[in-house]
Amino acid sequence: MKTSNRVFESPRRFVLFSYSAGHGLLLLRSRKTTETPTRVDILVQDVRAMEIRAWFDGIRIDEVGADYLGAFQSNPQEMMEKGNRIYSLTGSNWQGFIVGGIISTFEDDCDFMAPSGLLSKANQQPITN
Repeated sequence: MKTSNRVFESPRRFVLFSYSAGHGLLLLRSRKTTETPTRVDILVQDVRAMEIRAWFDGIRIDEVGADYLGAFQSNPQEMMEKGNRIYSLTGSNWQGFIVGGIISTFEDDCDFMAPSGLLSKANQQPITN
């Protein structure tokens, strides 16, 4: 059994902000508040399968082994392809998963609806360095 590797953790409220089926881009976003004057974006590339809520308080993302997926009736293991990773998602009173590629995070002080700093404005593709 593969041990988990912490990818990201935050107590903030996040929403499923956008998903692009063509490129499998999933963008989760936390808005600015008076207590937290920044927004946080989490971009997951090449998403093949997921079990996630539309919004949630707090999130912990760990990269885990394939055995984690056995608990989900949606049979996400059959969506796995070479190079995919498995991420467990844990929030306040719920658990889910994402089968996909690289996860990136970005924090800025832009408004909630402003484009993400993780995506190019022209075609909503991931920005590569």
